[in-house]
Amino acid sequence: MNEQQFFQEKPETNIFVQILQKYLPFWPLFALTIPIAMGVSFVYLRAQIPVYVANAKVLLKDPNKGSGDSKVLDALNIFSEKKIVDNEILVLKSSSIVQQVVKELDLYASVFNQGKVRLEELYGQNSPLRFVTQEEDSIQAYSKYFFTMDWKNRRIGINSQSIPFDSIIVLDNIPYRLIVNNTYNQGAIGKNYFVLLNPVAGVAGGISGSIRANPLSNVSTVLDVSVETPVPLKGQAILNKLFEVYNAEGIEDKNLIASKTLNFIEDRLRLVINQLDSVERNIERYKSKEALYTVGSEATLFLNKVNELDQKKGEIELQLEILNDVKNYIQHKGKKTGTVPSLSLVTDPTLSGLLSQLYSAEFDRDKAISSAGTQSEIVLLAIEKVNRLKADITENMDNIKANLLTIKSDIVTKTNLNNNLLSQVPQKERGLLEISRQQAVRNTIYSYLLQKREETALSSASTSSDLRVIEKANYYGPVSPISKNYYLTGLMIGVLTAVFLVLMKEQFKSRILFRDEIEGKVAVPFVGEIVQATTKSPIVILEGKRTVIAEQFRALRTNLNYIGLNEENKTLLVTSSISREGKSFIAINLAISLTLTGKRVALMEMDLRKPKLSKLMEVPRDPGISNFIVGKATYEEVVKETFIPNLFIVPAGVIPPNPTELIGKPGFTDLMTRLKRDFDYVIIDTAPIGPVTDALLINEFSDVTLYVLRHDRTPKIFLRMINELNETKKFKNMCLVFNGLKKRGISIGNFNNSYGYGYGYGYGYGYGYGYGYAIDDNKKDILGLKKLWRMIRRTIKGK
Repeated sequence: MNEQQFFQEKPETNIFVQILQKYLPFWPLFALTIPIAMGVSFVYLRAQIPVYVANAKVLLKDPNKGSGDSKVLDALNIFSEKKIVDNEILVLKSSSIVQQVVKELDLYASVFNQGKVRLEELYGQNSPLRFVTQEEDSIQAYSKYFFTMDWKNRRIGINSQSIPFDSIIVLDNIPYRLIVNNTYNQGAIGKNYFVLLNPVAGVAGGISGSIRANPLSNVSTVLDVSVETPVPLKGQAILNKLFEVYNAEGIEDKNLIASKTLNFIEDRLRLVINQLDSVERNIERYKSKEALYTVGSEATLFLNKVNELDQKKGEIELQLEILNDVKNYIQHKGKKTGTVPSLSLVTDPTLSGLLSQLYSAEFDRDKAISSAGTQSEIVLLAIEKVNRLKADITENMDNIKANLLTIKSDIVTKTNLNNNLLSQVPQKERGLLEISRQQAVRNTIYSYLLQKREETALSSASTSSDLRVIEKANYYGPVSPISKNYYLTGLMIGVLTAVFLVLMKEQFKSRILFRDEIEGKVAVPFVGEIVQATTKSPIVILEGKRTVIAEQFRALRTNLNYIGLNEENKTLLVTSSISREGKSFIAINLAISLTLTGKRVALMEMDLRKPKLSKLMEVPRDPGISNFIVGKATYEEVVKETFIPNLFIVPAGVIPPNPTELIGKPGFTDLMTRLKRDFDYVIIDTAPIGPVTDALLINEFSDVTLYVLRHDRTPKIFLRMINELNETKKFKNMCLVFNGLKKRGISIGNFNNSYGYGYGYGYGYGYGYGYGYAIDDNKKDILGLKKLWRMIRRTIKGK
């Protein structure tokens, strides 16, 4: 096992324990940021407007699963249009229907109360006033007007005017009737009322976007319709009115189809009646002129046959006229979607199906245009589908027309054959038969049109709505804001804020804070960690002193023996990167710890530029090393005894102008030789390696080099230099000590004293803390150690 492996501590592998060790010392910061974040969440939550959900369930009637009456109406083939659930959902949320809801409920004028914390919308019985106008479509811009209620004098203050209750006021050139709610709490004070006037289309767009309608299953026509709103009663009113308007629009659409059919039949009836009247007059005149009132049985037979053929011919011609009407609809479609002409007089299922597909395709096309624009790909595909269906319908009608013309041609041929037979009847009888035949044809067509008119009128009178409400609108909530989410967010923000502050304090500093920062970049063994001294005295270790820091120096002394410091290799060089890293402090106390073992120790003050050691030990600096090297002081004069038994100080002496050159003189070599001969250990407190090279020159006289790094003092940029010094063997047996370690976190009371985690490894400060016998003089720390030891024992036992 090499030195690096010997002094390397095994890091904690439990990620939870690592996080706990890293952030628990800063618990007061978390205790501050978390309540603040939670408080902000509470204030923000109070300012949010609660949102409720109003919902209802409705049944969309399916003609394929209807009652017996609906099947009778289907047999009449007047209302052949089938419902597609997705299409009806779009119709239910369409702008035209929602705008009608806005107009009927007067939602274009919303009344609010601006509270101190949140904005409150007032609606229905909770509103003191309603604004109603008959010119809803004239509202073009958003306007806001504050108003006051003077219940005592029954006046309303608005727009710098005082208006009596239930009167009319003009706002933005639009008259509004002010309808006062006399049941409102007239004793309410501190209210800040205002009305927000909105264009109908804008309000309808907001409501339409909040409406959700979904079938309960893929095969179900029951819709669950809901709307989100801050006023639940308003949401209920919107849903109820929405169903009412939808049904009214659907009935109107159906009645329009029936109306077109009735108009067509009435036109044909008037024409047939005129023709029938003319034929009857012709019969009367012919009988009077020819004095002929009956015809023979053979003529009657021929006449009946011709009448039957003429009736069929008339029906064919009528169907041809209806096909022309359908063709005009296809080529010049009306503005109102779905007003297809009736096919009650044309019994062709293919044409009926194609027309239904055309209606759906045109609906999808209009929807795509409103949402995606006229030049988008989806719109172009929808237009192409509509054109293709129109072409198919035109082709189908051409086929139907060709078939009808063929049937008509066959009827004409048969009629001509019977006419030839009639020609054999005497002339007078033949003339009467011709006129009677025309009368019979007109009578048949007249009866047929009367029958269809009654059927159409019956269908129109029995028209029912497409939606049936099976669960009336109710509400639940609020569904937003969810207080739990806000408080969880506040907790997360509080925790992350504290974590960020800790990271800013520790991770983004340019100075060394953690031992692992050193070990990750420097391949030099550690021999100890020294905590920050809490006393002003430079001496922290004496005979019988059992503090944490004293035990750490004892551990440092022991670990240096593993590096190679002994009575044969007795010279220890103490250096660092920059000043104020605690070299003199480390050298003094390490020297004292060596004297406690009965060894004679010489402590050299070799920082000839800024000597501090003699001052700290209260020893005269002059004469000293510089005086001895130049021959102005004897060996006995520069080696001075201290109040610590077996500890001698060799002070710097007079500060020379050329310390670097002075070290290379023979006098310094002679001094080192005599010190090694007379003492068990020689500790050299030299200048920092960063600004000067004195330590490199003294290296040849040392056996072990103790490099001092100080917590929150040594810059990280010197780690690379330390590694290079070790790799190039500029120092002998180089090792590191981490000085000035402080408790991490924020100390409040005794908590962090008991359980504070340091910047070194393990609990506390490193090697000296946690061995079980290092007792601090502070009684609070004694309690802390006991608690810590109990926690360690419980952890070991698995409790």
